[in-house]
Amino acid sequence: MADVPQSTMRKVDVNLHDTSFGIWQDNANDPTFRAEIYGGLIRLLRRHGWTVGQDPQIHRRHRILSPDHRLAHRGDLRAKIRVSGRVVEMEVWAETWPIDNHNGRQYDFDKRKRMGFLDGLRLDLDRRRIIAWLETIATVTVKNRDRAELGPGGSTAMRSIERSWSESRHKDEALGRPVCRTEAYRRSGDGHLIQDGQTVWFKDRKGRICRGRAFYHINNMWFVEAGRYTLRNQACFELFCEQPDDLRRKRNGRERRKRIEAELTKAMRADAFGRADTLRRILFGEAPTFRIWSKKRDAYYGPDYSGYTSDFIAAGRYTFDEVERHVRSHEDILVAIGPDGLRVNFGAERAAEAA
Repeated sequence: MADVPQSTMRKVDVNLHDTSFGIWQDNANDPTFRAEIYGGLIRLLRRHGWTVGQDPQIHRRHRILSPDHRLAHRGDLRAKIRVSGRVVEMEVWAETWPIDNHNGRQYDFDKRKRMGFLDGLRLDLDRRRIIAWLETIATVTVKNRDRAELGPGGSTAMRSIERSWSESRHKDEALGRPVCRTEAYRRSGDGHLIQDGQTVWFKDRKGRICRGRAFYHINNMWFVEAGRYTLRNQACFELFCEQPDDLRRKRNGRERRKRIEAELTKAMRADAFGRADTLRRILFGEAPTFRIWSKKRDAYYGPDYSGYTSDFIAAGRYTFDEVERHVRSHEDILVAIGPDGLRVNFGAERAAEAA
């Protein structure tokens, strides 16, 4: 490419974040992007020991999209590659760490930190190879979106927010930061409109009420500076502009229910039926419990409508009102199963309840 004038070379941005590698091109109408960038990336990976093939799920369910998606593996490393318009994205993970997300390791956060030392070095080497290759065919701008570690000696929450603003594609050039102009993206959980920099309250992962300052990020997401070194990214409906009552009380009803259901399943498996009955009464009182069967997945819903299981004992338990409300709107793919293991007839159940 030495004889190609700089002005005629394509220009691409390389966005790095955790184990994601994104190649962005401004020209969305370039007919050569797919063959030269997407195809070139796949050829490069194969030359360096990766096995690249079709994504079986995409090929089975959406065959027309199959050429745009590829799965790759090398040793314990796995990668998903896709092309869409002017973007090629590659996401890498490893099949070595314990699964935290029931959908698989691909959906875990902080994948780079979870990797083994050698796998991390291999990932870094592949990134450098890809960037070096891109620089032979394009003018490359590398943007590392990973924030510096929060904490003393690292970045503060406010500094991380300002860095995100400076790199945002959606910022107001006059203000130097994104501005929310859509009222729905400012509507808080208690119905107020959030203002940049105002004090808000939110629920942490354990259900405790915390306080911080909100700053607009993107779409309906807001940064919350909850301390000098504490930064959250929350949806507008998860924030409250007015101080909630009884700040000492945890708002962890869903987590509590899932935990008790897990203990109930353990008790059933251990034949501790007295304990199981006590736990069931804590959750549902004297009301009968139901399960939800997915015809699409050939499995039961897990607790709190989360995940699937083929085990009747481990399946999530729901009240009649919960089942009726959820199943009636999806009767083509969902079935309500009663305590006796039989399909529920909602009309008969309502008639019996009225009688």
